[in-house]
Amino acid sequence: MAWLQLSLESTRESAERLSELLERYGAISVSLSALSDEPLFGQDMDENVILWDRTRVSALLHEDIDLDTLLVCLNNRVGAVNILKHRIDLLQDKDWVNAYQQGQGPKIFSERLFICPSWCTPPDDTKYHIILDPGLAFGTGSHDTTAMCLDWLAGHDINCKLVIDYGCGSGILALAALCLGAQHAFAIDIDPQALQATRANAELNHLLARITIAHPDGVTLPAVNVLLANVLLSPLKELAPILSRLVLPGGDIVLSGLLETEAEECLAAYQSWFNMEKPVYRREWSLLHGVRKFIDI
Repeated sequence: MAWLQLSLESTRESAERLSELLERYGAISVSLSALSDEPLFGQDMDENVILWDRTRVSALLHEDIDLDTLLVCLNNRVGAVNILKHRIDLLQDKDWVNAYQQGQGPKIFSERLFICPSWCTPPDDTKYHIILDPGLAFGTGSHDTTAMCLDWLAGHDINCKLVIDYGCGSGILALAALCLGAQHAFAIDIDPQALQATRANAELNHLLARITIAHPDGVTLPAVNVLLANVLLSPLKELAPILSRLVLPGGDIVLSGLLETEAEECLAAYQSWFNMEKPVYRREWSLLHGVRKFIDI
């Protein structure tokens, strides 16, 4: 059996509506991707869905669907002016799950730490690996911000240290720290789905006994040797006094989730408490590292 892929070029205002309509009209899956290059990360994001000015809406459809009728319905519902272009491709049937898994292998960080999906066997010559599948919670090591944090962890001595992963997502940074020898990790997030994913990943890696997984309002956190926060500029600035108190004198703070253009602004928010190093950049993203001063502010 073959499948049809319908790709629509849409405006920001209509992309989400198109996605909803395609699902209602029987699409097997719908995805949104960028056609314009503005970033969606920043301090003014609210709870509303924010999309690109020009967004591609791609739908996987059954081969026997009446495309002419579908396109007429979409034009009537969202207005022809909001569907700038469309394209139809015929996709031959194959084992999509297997094809996806074949493209997802182990990732290595600082030539020491491996992140492996469950369908891969970790390399025999490393003791530092965790099993983690792509899921709903952010964080598999693919994104540059997560990768930079993992590289930092794998490149430093974490043995016997206490670690906080603030905004843990999938729990990948907390689990990596434990794998590298941390005594205990605290995985903190406001999203219940992230906490659920972290717990499942900790159980999969037999690390539940050494991790505390909690909402920030549901736990009293100690001051630790290492604190990592891979979130966004706005919460990082707002949380600066809180996160600073959670790092022991001489301890490390690692901050990411920042665009290159946001690094200096975030650095300024933390330099009262930390001796901040120069930002590290990877493509358009940045990572900050600082060492906690021995005097309090």
